[in-house]
Amino acid sequence: MADSICPFCNLPTSEVHESVLDDHPGWLSGGYYFAKEHVSSCNRCGWWRVRTYKETTGDIEATSSVVKNAVLRKYDMADKSIPIATLQGYLRDHFSDIIHIHASQMEKLVKSVFSEHFSCDVEHVGKSHDGGIDLLLVQSNKPVVIQVKRRKSLSHVEGVSGIRELLGATLLKGSKSCIYVSTCSKFSTASKVTAEQAIDLGLVESYELYDFSRFSDALKLTTTSSLEPWKRFLELESERKS
Repeated sequence: MADSICPFCNLPTSEVHESVLDDHPGWLSGGYYFAKEHVSSCNRCGWWRVRTYKETTGDIEATSSVVKNAVLRKYDMADKSIPIATLQGYLRDHFSDIIHIHASQMEKLVKSVFSEHFSCDVEHVGKSHDGGIDLLLVQSNKPVVIQVKRRKSLSHVEGVSGIRELLGATLLKGSKSCIYVSTCSKFSTASKVTAEQAIDLGLVESYELYDFSRFSDALKLTTTSSLEPWKRFLELESERKS
């Protein structure tokens, strides 16, 4: 069946919805009304197809078959206009593509992920004169200072200089906690030692380091509350006919 293969990914689709109505309404004078609605969707890219078949007999004999397909919008990964929800959903299955997104989108992505991950408000403050601060994670009356780095290579190793800079920015902000998020493969030994020393010396209470793997795990734990596009389509169709 044509519905079983996604035209974009060339992968098998899944049946996500099916409804059948078999009735004998009085207005058909003994005839029957039959309607079947079938929805298939691609688990990878979200493409969907709604196939509707209707048949009546009796006073009105007719059959109809209607197919409606999704139209997927393609984005340039480096485009600053990509909706964060779209970006977040895509990266769950293609996280290595994170190195191609715009730096400002990386900051907004971390904001979205951490807002859910820590169940609190996250403010985006990153500017050219931010002093090493991109985000503020607000937990009670103790803001956590966050620095975000989108590196262009998955093999990048995060050096100690950025760790020291964030420590200074955190102290100047009057905060006692900070988080350094990077798409690096790992943090250098000196970076880890510096973060641990900052805690041991009582300069900060916590200094969290999020590399590629750790941030990927956090993103994959987030959920989407938005309605699937095909469900929204069926709702609009129902409203239009009512």
